[in-house]
Amino acid sequence: MLITGIKSRPVYDRLQPLPGGRRHIVAGQGSGGRAMLRLLSELAGLDRPITLLYSQESFSGQDFLAQLRQEHPGLPLQVFQSHQALIDALKTLLVDARMGTRLYLAGSESFLGTAMQVATQFDLNRDEVLREHSGTLVRRVWCVHCDTYTENVTQRVYDCPGCGLTLVVRDHYSRRLAAFQAVKADAEVPGELPPAEELDT
Repeated sequence: MLITGIKSRPVYDRLQPLPGGRRHIVAGQGSGGRAMLRLLSELAGLDRPITLLYSQESFSGQDFLAQLRQEHPGLPLQVFQSHQALIDALKTLLVDARMGTRLYLAGSESFLGTAMQVATQFDLNRDEVLREHSGTLVRRVWCVHCDTYTENVTQRVYDCPGCGLTLVVRDHYSRRLAAFQAVKADAEVPGELPPAEELDT
């Protein structure tokens, strides 16, 4: 019998203007561009600085870069080929963050998790950050045996690219790691693997 643990997938928000914002940073990835466009229309008319960061990396294949440029040509927009490059730029931006900074995140679960790690590193609290999930719920997974992160996992059982062990993905999401945990699939009975199945995505 497969015991996958406590279900702890995060509960996400709907992007909307946060009160008290003196500076708005809107960061999205792939299909998160749709939520960014909606938010930007709601922020229109505010006399506050808005910075846009967008990664074209997308598991779903959706790209909203052209619409962002067309509908908001006056806003500073930084474009990245990967969400990791966007995360690195976000770190640089938040070094100079002051009271009144509001952060809006939209994209895959993997993107939201890693971006929230950065926000937490710079002490942005729950009233200063909103996260909207977009696209599929593929998982970012952390191997408890070798500390390897694997992106876009869709199967309950998979082989770790770090240590080569066959792992089973548990339903426990760690906010600290921004990932689901995976453990050796046949730890209890060597050679006995749980059934292969698609994750709840």
